[in-house]
Amino acid sequence: MQALAFLSPRGRLQPQPFLIAIAIVYVAGVASHWLTVPDVIARVGLWPFAAVQAVLTWLWFVLHARRLHDAARGHGLAIAVALVYVLSLVLLIILATNFFAGSESGLGGASATSALELILFLYVIMTLLGSIHYDLAWIVVGILTLCAFVPILVALFFTLWTATRPSVEQP
Repeated sequence: MQALAFLSPRGRLQPQPFLIAIAIVYVAGVASHWLTVPDVIARVGLWPFAAVQAVLTWLWFVLHARRLHDAARGHGLAIAVALVYVLSLVLLIILATNFFAGSESGLGGASATSALELILFLYVIMTLLGSIHYDLAWIVVGILTLCAFVPILVALFFTLWTATRPSVEQP
C-alpha cells in the first residue's frame, strides 16, 4: 500500500521537486499526443490516449495539491483547473471520435463531420458571393482556436502560480 502513496494528494511537496515532477508530467502529456496519430487510432482507437490523459491529469492534480498543501493553501483551485482540462479533453475525444468514425460512431446524430461540412459549405457560399474578406470568418476561427488553448494556458499559468507559492513550516 505504501508503494501507491505517491498517488495520493495528501502530503507536501517543496517547489524544486514540484517543478521537476510537473515538467515530466507536461512532457509526457505532449508525448501522449502521438497516440492520436491516424495510424495509431486506426489500430487501437482513442482509448489509450484517453487512459494516458486520465493518468496524467490525476498526477497533475496530485502534484499541485501536494504543493498547495506545502504552501498552506487548499487544493480546491487545483480541482477546478483539472476539471476544466478534463472537460476540454472530453470534448476533444468526442470531436475526434466523430471525425474519425463519421456517422458510424455510437454517439448518434451528433456528428462533428456534419459541423465541419456546414462550415465548409458556408465558406464556399461566402467565396462564391465574393464576400470573403477574412473578417468574420477569421474572427470565428481565432475565437475557436483560443477556446481550444484556454484550458492548457490556464493549467500552465496555474502551475507557475503554484510553483511560486512560498513553503510554510510544518507545525
